[in-house]
Amino acid sequence: MIEQTVEEQNRALFWHRRKQLGAKPRNLMREADELLYWLEECLILDVKLVPGWLLPRIAHLIKHTDRDLQEELGRDRRPEQVMDIIFRAQEVLMTESIRSRTEAKVIPLFKNV
Repeated sequence: MIEQTVEEQNRALFWHRRKQLGAKPRNLMREADELLYWLEECLILDVKLVPGWLLPRIAHLIKHTDRDLQEELGRDRRPEQVMDIIFRAQEVLMTESIRSRTEAKVIPLFKNV
């Protein structure tokens, strides 16, 4: 019972942190890396379906990428298929992170005389 409470608290903290960080491409890339880690664990342990606790995180990531990827994810829960979709989501996020960069403001070192 205590383990379940700790899991629920961790899950609530995770989503609270996600709301604070926002949906910036760099943060989403970090999330994609973590999701790929868990999907690789599923493959190593020979789990046939992605665990239910992982699906909301995957859906959150895919929601911020491409509409076609959302439709392709659908109800498919095989780890190999979901990994492929996340790899393609990372491609979209990489292009967005490059596009969202702006030039830095130049700060003059010396006062103009």
